[in-house]
Amino acid sequence: MHDAVATFFGGYETAGIGRRRPLRVRWVPVALGVAVICLFAFVAADVSAYTSSTVAVNVTSVSWYAEGMLLTTVAGFSLHTSQTTTLTLSCDSICYRFNGATVSAPFTFVSFSVVNEPVQYTNVTVRAPSSAYVGPVTISLTIG
Repeated sequence: MHDAVATFFGGYETAGIGRRRPLRVRWVPVALGVAVICLFAFVAADVSAYTSSTVAVNVTSVSWYAEGMLLTTVAGFSLHTSQTTTLTLSCDSICYRFNGATVSAPFTFVSFSVVNEPVQYTNVTVRAPSSAYVGPVTISLTIG
């Protein structure tokens, strides 16, 4: 019996009867892809855990004082324990030159800044307590 396909070189490969070439997998792109997928999974889990955690600090109101005189009281807010936030007081008409601030316990003072143009803004950054808290916050500004 005569096989017409086998008579020339490479006949079986073109007919689909020969051995297949082994599949070459490039391991570097596969490992990089798996690492990126794992990184995204860990970041998503961290964000989910942080946003779903209970809010432990509930500030009922923020009162701003200057030299013992009440300037204003604004609505409160909520945040996580040990988180920092910046509280802002704006002045449209008669403004004082503030040069420092203190904050009531259990909050801790972090920083103070004043922006004078176009409207005076007094920014006080505070850190929330490390344990649960519900109540007001008092900020006392010093005039200088």
